[in-house]
Order: sequence, then C-alpha cells, then structure tokens
Amino acid sequence: MLHKGQFLKSLLKKYRVRQEDLTDRDREGYIGFSRGVLINLLKNGDFQKDDDIAKVRAVVNAIPLTSEEEEIVLPKVSASNAKAIGEIKQAPTDQGLKEISPGYYLLTAELIPIHAQAGYLLGYQDQEYIDTLPLYTTTVNKYVTGTYKFIEASGDSMDNGDIREAIPDGTVMLCREVSRQYWQSKLHTHSWPNFVFVHRQEGIVVKQVAKQDLENGILTLRSLNPNKDKYPDYEIKMDDLIQIYNVVKRVLE
Repeated sequence: MLHKGQFLKSLLKKYRVRQEDLTDRDREGYIGFSRGVLINLLKNGDFQKDDDIAKVRAVVNAIPLTSEEEEIVLPKVSASNAKAIGEIKQAPTDQGLKEISPGYYLLTAELIPIHAQAGYLLGYQDQEYIDTLPLYTTTVNKYVTGTYKFIEASGDSMDNGDIREAIPDGTVMLCREVSRQYWQSKLHTHSWPNFVFVHRQEGIVVKQVAKQDLENGILTLRSLNPNKDKYPDYEIKMDDLIQIYNVVKRVLE
C-alpha cells in the first residue's frame, strides 16, 4: 500500500501535473516552494507538521482531485475551524496573501537579496525602488497582517551549527516589520529571538538582543556563532536604526 507521499506523487502522474509546473517561480501555477522541497515532501509517509500540511494543501489545490482522493492525502478540516469571510481583516495593500485552504495561506512579499542590501538603505522609502525587488513566496498557517519582507542572510555570524536555530549564509528569512511606535517598549525577545536591524552605517544585520537599555536608547546585540573573538557582543544606538524586523521563520528550501 502506498504511503501518503507516494499516493500524492501518483496523483500528480495521473493528472499529468509536472513537478516543475508547480515549483517554477515564473509559472502561473507556482505553489510557493522549490522542487527540492516538493521531492522531500513526496517521500513522507505521513504529514504531521503544520508547515508540511500547508505545503501539501498547496499541491492538492493545484490538482483537480476527487473529494475521495483529497481525503486520503489530507483529512478534511472541520468547518468549525474555518474563519468566516466577515471575520478576516483586510491585509495591508503591500501584503500579498492568498488562501489555499482553510487556515493556510501563500504569503508573497519583496525579497531583499544580499546583492541588493546596500541599495536598500537608500531606496527603502522609494516605492519605485521597492517595485524593482524580486518577489518571494512561502506558506503560513494563519492569516497575518503587517508589513513583511523576505531578507537573505549574509555571512556566518548567526550560524551555530544547530539545525533548529542556525541562520547560515544565504538563508531566506520571512520578516515582519516592528512599527517605530513600539521601539520604546521592550522587544519581545522570547517570542521572536532573532531580529533584522537596518542600520544607517552597518547596513542589514541579523542578530539577537542581549540587553535593552531603553532609557538611553541602546541595544546590545549578539551573534549565534560561538566564536566570540570573531563575533563579540556590541552596542548600537536605536537612533541609528532605520527599521527593525522580527524574523518570523527561516524558509528552508
């Protein structure tokens, strides 16, 4: 008997849906993640993690399945868990959010790749510049509001070798902007341990917050990399910051 991943793969073949049709960013049917992620997904015997379920739902929605076939791959979500349309708040205009199934969404926003980060310091307030940035898409398992960007991490200062939390060079991060009005309150380091700081001199840096001196407007930043000779803690003035983002999740593709 086929496990769920194998069965889903057989359905792709049955309905003549090619993997590249779903995972090529330039195609209309793009579902928000790479072919490598899809291949690993199809190797799963079951789908338990929320992120896996969201990805499977994106695939399922791209195939004209029968209700029986869909039920085999993923049990139906109880109607009581779905939000009524009237209960969903309108997302900001810069928020690209598309529901793919009850409680699961594709989020599309601008990507700030490493090579564009110097230019971002000059153009972050210029909508014409923002419009030149590439778009990136990932799955989220709840309706979100706020201003989001995808930001590519540079360097190994946040790489401690731990697969659960490391942010190696080139990792794409989904980031939500912290409105300036909240800067005078303590940053929620327990809920969101990693932050992206857009600094006037240092550019875009990814760090954790070791200390917060709100009275004097000073943050002490630390790296995950255990080499403290190379990456010591250091202080920055909040007046020198242009933007602050929470790192909501790493996009592991």
